[in-house]
Amino acid sequence: MGSTPDGYRDLSFSTYDELTSELDRLESAHRAGTLVASGNWSAGQIFQHVGRFMRFSFDGFPFRTPWYIALIGRCMKPFMGFMSLKPGIKLPAGAEALLPDDGVSFEDGIGELREQLARRANGERMEKRSPLFGRLGHERWSKMHLDHAAMHLGFLRVGE
Repeated sequence: MGSTPDGYRDLSFSTYDELTSELDRLESAHRAGTLVASGNWSAGQIFQHVGRFMRFSFDGFPFRTPWYIALIGRCMKPFMGFMSLKPGIKLPAGAEALLPDDGVSFEDGIGELREQLARRANGERMEKRSPLFGRLGHERWSKMHLDHAAMHLGFLRVGE
């Protein structure tokens, strides 16, 4: 795993309301010209990536994980509640569908994420199989998405 850049914030979201409030705050900073990204991705790319991951838990993933990686994931599944996501995780080969577009705008990226949050708020359930962990169920997916969003949004901060 890589080291975290200067300016990385250690965030945690317990609810989707907390995540939405942070998105509102970051969007206001973007409009004011004070949003700073401290990692390898722009704010739009971060939002698009988090939104795509969430979309795939609703609609299904367009890739499969090699059996030996999936086996490790299934063994780790019971410990998911005790593990936290850390920056620097490399996606396995074949998972390129999770990567954001190079030139995605702030507006398009946050739009993707807000669209998926609206689906959840409107009662859609995240129940598609994870390529790594297998069946998770809506509540486990929800927790994973909050943790994933917190990790990635930690690369965004409000500057001066």
